[in-house]
Amino acid sequence: QAEDGIRDVERSRGLGDVYKRQDLQHPPEKIPELIFAIKKGADIAIASRYVGNFGLNLSLGRKLISKLASKLAETFFWEIKEIKDKESGFFAFKKEVIKDIELKPKGYKILLEILILGNYNKVKEIGYKFGKRYAGKSKMSFNVVFSYLIHLMSLLWRSGKLMKFLKFCIVGVIGVAINLGILYFLTNFGLYYMISGAVAIEASLLSNFFLNRIWTFRREAKHIGIGSAIVKDHITRLMGILINLICLFAFTELFHFYYIISMLIGIVASTLWNFIGNVRWVWKT
Repeated sequence: QAEDGIRDVERSRGLGDVYKRQDLQHPPEKIPELIFAIKKGADIAIASRYVGNFGLNLSLGRKLISKLASKLAETFFWEIKEIKDKESGFFAFKKEVIKDIELKPKGYKILLEILILGNYNKVKEIGYKFGKRYAGKSKMSFNVVFSYLIHLMSLLWRSGKLMKFLKFCIVGVIGVAINLGILYFLTNFGLYYMISGAVAIEASLLSNFFLNRIWTFRREAKHIGIGSAIVKDHITRLMGILINLICLFAFTELFHFYYIISMLIGIVASTLWNFIGNVRWVWKT
């Protein structure tokens, strides 16, 4: 049936002049191809602006916003990194993909919702040329951008990743308290402060590791050996310390930020690094 549909569309391409009088930036002749991909085993078939050498009829600003939106989604939902057009509005899927899933999309980017919360194994992307706009107006606006950010926050919460990140941050605060407490008491008992500092740092790293193991990443930890996880965690956090120091130097010396502000930026950057490293490497099952 899908092949018959493709042939029917081929015969109808003489209507190109009619198409041009409409919006139709998404070519209808791709619909049978999407259906055919589903029949061939894909759970989700996406008409992708970024597959093939078709080019994009988008302004530089629209291209930049599209790329930033995609990279932002990948930062938090790395499991969909390989999908090139996560914000496509032109796709097909099996009904089982959203069975028992409560969808609450913000705006019109429902595909991202399905990719993150849906039940599927195979995604097929089919390239197409995103057409020029001949009628209507672009939906892109500040409200759309704001809606997209709210949508990401909603997905972080409903996917459980925001709660995991909050747990990770709470463990980090506990680690800071342990670090400062040990540094204070050991130094006051007469130990050289650099030695106290080294002991305090290692104690806080170990406390963070074990608290994350039994709380933040409890489910993942069941399948991962403690020895390799400790080594990976220390490597990740040492890189986090380096990122923190780079931010402190760069924002203070190059951009002339107040050093406390630079340090706070570094803390945020290193925390995100440590969290992503823990999820994608230390506790990856």
